Amino acid sequence: MNSDEYNGIIADPAFFAGISRLVVTSDSIDEVLQTILEHSVRVCGAVRGFLAIVDHDRGELDVRYTAGEGWSEEKRLDRLKVSEETGRGITSHVAATGKLYNAECVDNDPYYIKSFDDVRSELAVPLIDSHKRTRGVLNVESSKLSAFGADEERLASALADFAAIALKISRHRQREKALVQIGKELHGFTDSQVILQKVLDVAAEALKFEDCSLFLIDRATDKLVLRASRGALKTRIGQASYDIGEGLTGWTAKQAAAVRVSDPSSDPRWAGRFQELPTKDVGAYMAVPIQGRSGLIGVLRVQRKKSPYKWFPNDFTDDDERILTTIAGQLAVALDNVRLMDQLVKTERLAAWGEMSARSAHMIGNRVFAIKGDVNELEYMIQSNSLGEGEARKLTESIKNGIFLLEEILNEFREFVKATQLDLEEVDLNEMVREAVEEGFPKRSQTRLNLKLAEKLPRICADPKKLKRCFCELMENSVNFQPDGGEISVTTSIADARSKKWLKPGQQAGRYVQVRFEDNGPGIRQENKPKIFNPFFTSRAKGMGLGLSIVKGIIDAHEGTIFESGTPGKGAKFTILLPYEESVCKSDRKRK
Repeated sequence: MNSDEYNGIIADPAFFAGISRLVVTSDSIDEVLQTILEHSVRVCGAVRGFLAIVDHDRGELDVRYTAGEGWSEEKRLDRLKVSEETGRGITSHVAATGKLYNAECVDNDPYYIKSFDDVRSELAVPLIDSHKRTRGVLNVESSKLSAFGADEERLASALADFAAIALKISRHRQREKALVQIGKELHGFTDSQVILQKVLDVAAEALKFEDCSLFLIDRATDKLVLRASRGALKTRIGQASYDIGEGLTGWTAKQAAAVRVSDPSSDPRWAGRFQELPTKDVGAYMAVPIQGRSGLIGVLRVQRKKSPYKWFPNDFTDDDERILTTIAGQLAVALDNVRLMDQLVKTERLAAWGEMSARSAHMIGNRVFAIKGDVNELEYMIQSNSLGEGEARKLTESIKNGIFLLEEILNEFREFVKATQLDLEEVDLNEMVREAVEEGFPKRSQTRLNLKLAEKLPRICADPKKLKRCFCELMENSVNFQPDGGEISVTTSIADARSKKWLKPGQQAGRYVQVRFEDNGPGIRQENKPKIFNPFFTSRAKGMGLGLSIVKGIIDAHEGTIFESGTPGKGAKFTILLPYEESVCKSDRKRK
């Protein structure tokens, strides 16, 4: 390149302004790096070029972008194979030293390894990040000797800096997105095991940690016990444990401080008892404490494989530690919330059982009192020889009715207790609705039934007996509240966005089918809507008020939801949402 050409590029504000704009505004790192590479080949007058990215997490150097003549997928994959195996190659040399290298004549160059027959000179420039680590190498080749001078070096270096900035921005966006995702996901979960696994999945995938494990303090033994893992320790969940102060993991808990080491096996605190990786592969290690409202909850640790190349490290950085500490903080808040929720649920459960005990004692007591009265009357008549056939039949019938009512009460209690115990299997929702209608809808009812079932609904994983119990309960309620006849509409479909708003935030991204029962009876009064699923709430003179509570328990156990959105005075509208998966019920299983 002559000085006029160089000065023309430098003097053109649109050239670097366009690249700067692309780096800052583009959401695609692939688009940015490919564009930078193509500009590099053009302005340096090269015949071809490539951009190799160093993956410090896995310790690999990967040719990801190519431009110019002669490239094929095979050429791209083989480009660094020889240099990786031999430790030679211009690109590997630049990645190892972090310095620009200009081979004016490759025939006499000690690092050059032949890849294309027409190459006479080669220029390689490192992409250096804020931690002075090589993030990649920009490489251009020419079929001319001494093709690249000081001007080309300055241009290639400037473009390499743009590429390094683009990688950093992309990394920050990726991590920011991961933190937001964790925050959203954790907000919607109440199952601590689901929370733990979600944290590890996002940390490992979005933040590029290879192996990640989470230990929580067992208050009974005062040990750190493995509760979740992404690596080989998955099989040791609930078994692997450290004493507080034992190994790097125990040290993190005892000191309530983060630890970062590049070679953990050489650290005097290293115990090496429960490893995600074989000792020979153990590379950088980092652990941070999980601090809750009342103190230490556990330790979150991550590991990387040892780099296969001695010439660049894959240590964890200050940025990595800040990210992991932030994740640990989010996890601590989520676990504290789960524990508070568990305490609240236990309190409410005790209160509910207390109310149930009181009500059941009263209801059973009333029935027993009536039966005892009948028995006493029968006993008196027998002793006084005044028992006639008509009186005997009347008392016997009264006793039988009392026993029948006792059985009904006990059966309702049994259904209430067993509502969340499911026998799951793969089922056709439409078929279940049809069966429930055939079995539960009165044959001579004055109420009209409209059945509209969506075609090709995905199959779901469910307990068919329990779900049919729900459907029959809702139909029975609709019929009972329309004694002079009316209309009931039963429909199935894929759940839409409006219905999914009734789900918890963590569930709304899932896929659901819905069943809707709608009638034109009196509907549910506005002040009663918040109470209709509570045990013992009823607006009817007959019944115990457990029906809808049982229905809700069954639907909740299926990880779905039920809600009522009818208009008072115009009818009730109950909607059930049930999740479906791509792979439903691989085998029959139970859920409690």
